[in-house]
Amino acid sequence: MDTDRSIKVIFLRQGESLLPYVGEVEARVTGADSPELPVPRRVVDCVLRLERDGFVWYRHLEFQSSPDPDMSRRCFEYNTRLLLHYRAPVLTTVVYLLPEAARGAQEAFRVYLGDRLVNEWRFDTVRLWEIDAATALESGQAGPLALVPLLRGGGDPAVLAEAARRLDALPGPGAADAMSVLVDLASGRYDWSTLMGVLGKERAMESYLWQEGRKEGEAAGQIDAARRICLDLAREFHPSVASRVAPVIQGCRRPVVLRRWALQCAKLSDAAFVRLVAPGPASRRSRSRVGGPSRTSRRAASTRKAR
Repeated sequence: MDTDRSIKVIFLRQGESLLPYVGEVEARVTGADSPELPVPRRVVDCVLRLERDGFVWYRHLEFQSSPDPDMSRRCFEYNTRLLLHYRAPVLTTVVYLLPEAARGAQEAFRVYLGDRLVNEWRFDTVRLWEIDAATALESGQAGPLALVPLLRGGGDPAVLAEAARRLDALPGPGAADAMSVLVDLASGRYDWSTLMGVLGKERAMESYLWQEGRKEGEAAGQIDAARRICLDLAREFHPSVASRVAPVIQGCRRPVVLRRWALQCAKLSDAAFVRLVAPGPASRRSRSRVGGPSRTSRRAASTRKAR
């Protein structure tokens, strides 16, 4: 499950509420960044600038969703470069998102000369599945609530539903960001029917669109991705008329239109969806009349005016 991007988003935007999850207490976030380090090019996942009692330091976070035997060396390299970059103390934490990611994980970078340990550099680790989802619910904050699908107990649909309900009750764009992350993380843990039952059709569809769009990545694949998603959703929600709308969807080359059809798919009846995607000649003539006089009418009016 590729969840690194969503985790970066929530820590960069909601870092202060998540400080207890990475070993920080009684501090405040005064900056958040995903810096690109000098040559050779290295981009670290997240760096939070922290202040307390007049001291300034940085918490470097790396998010790991799959095993990496080179993790300790990477963290040592990142930390060293960040120390030189910021000229201030930098504490490194690896946040393991899934149990399999921590398989064989080490918590120190060690240098040996034969059997002799000549250097050891340690870093912190966090295993999200060991944190109880109840603590996130009790916090009532957007950041922890977004992580619920990865926390202990987050596999319970009732817990996920409660997290979504509490996020819905929070004001501001931060809550909307957190809801998007919650839906994205939940899509990796729940099957389609469960996700749709807990979060509703529209949010489940948003997650599906997000996952498929991320797989395509480049702009050149956006049309094909949007077309495939729209076809899949049409077959899912309107199987009896899918064969009628499929040729129109396959012939459409406008991602914006395909996305609009996809988002409306679960909301409309079979007949309404057909009218949206593949209206007949009568419907097109009706829209022409509603939108204003036809070309023939305008030409006739122009002729009368000339006379």
